[in-house]
Amino acid sequence: MQKDIETILKNILSQAKGRLTGFVIGNTSGIFERGRFYPTPIRETHALMYGGVIVRDVTTAIKIARQVDGRVDYVILDSEKKIEKIYYGKKDSGNIERHVRKEISKSKIVTYKGNDMTVEAIDFLLGQVIGDLGARTIAVIGLGNVGSKIALKLAERGAYVHAYRRDQHKLKKIVAGLNLIKSEHTISYVSSAKNIMEACAGASVVIAAADARGIIGIKHLKQLDENIEPVLIDVGKGCFTDKVMENEAYTVYRIDVSMVQKHAFTALLETKAHYSKSLGRRTIAKHNINLVSLGLLGKRGEIIVDDINKPSAIIGVANGNGSLVKRTEKYAKALQKLKTLYAIH
Repeated sequence: MQKDIETILKNILSQAKGRLTGFVIGNTSGIFERGRFYPTPIRETHALMYGGVIVRDVTTAIKIARQVDGRVDYVILDSEKKIEKIYYGKKDSGNIERHVRKEISKSKIVTYKGNDMTVEAIDFLLGQVIGDLGARTIAVIGLGNVGSKIALKLAERGAYVHAYRRDQHKLKKIVAGLNLIKSEHTISYVSSAKNIMEACAGASVVIAAADARGIIGIKHLKQLDENIEPVLIDVGKGCFTDKVMENEAYTVYRIDVSMVQKHAFTALLETKAHYSKSLGRRTIAKHNINLVSLGLLGKRGEIIVDDINKPSAIIGVANGNGSLVKRTEKYAKALQKLKTLYAIH
């Protein structure tokens, strides 16, 4: 294991070229056929070079954390609790985040939720491939964590979702919950299906998010809306039968989280940097100027800036309710003086 991690670190560091570096420790609810972890691709953004692993248990995560601490700028940690119970240790319940945090003292830690990135990637894909989802009928096969979240998103976008999972009792409870959560002004809804055939009836999109292999076949897809070219998305990797995959009439999309992940990690670092600044309030008494940090709810008349100690940008004047004052004539003198003091353009 140590040698494999060293190889990943070497690739990250050699390709960084002055950028920040990160090591991702993710986890999964899957069962490992062999080994205790597997590597993820080396990826880059304009500001970050990163790679990492998906681990199956806390013990493995701890060993890797000790090895990478101080070797990269950031340890990027999956905070979702999805480790299989068979991999729990004697003194843990699969909580990787809690235990890894104890091991990291030199690198900085930022956290993310892997499943949420998958949901965003599905939503982004549909937005590009289809565009307007309003009034579409969409089958979601597998209403677990990812399936439930994407079903809610789709209903909120105006789609009618036919959802299926094997446990019908849980299915009905989840569907009821999703319909309660969505806006009361959204007329589209999520409905439960007794089987995959029923879920696919009249649909033009099938999102396979089940933890099962080869459960969606040609017979199910024949129930789809014949007037619209079907869009098939395999989130669970292997949910469609071989006959579907080999049939030229169907195009099956695979979810690629890399684009969403890159932007999410960039946002994490920017958020970390922002909240690492001096947040709070400051009064420049000589000029009677009251400053407040971006990210805090300003009191009426406070000038919102990016940094209260060394402001380089003025966001606006707070109205006291979380928004900005629209007419700033009353504060024109203070705003101009602040610009002059700190050479803000």
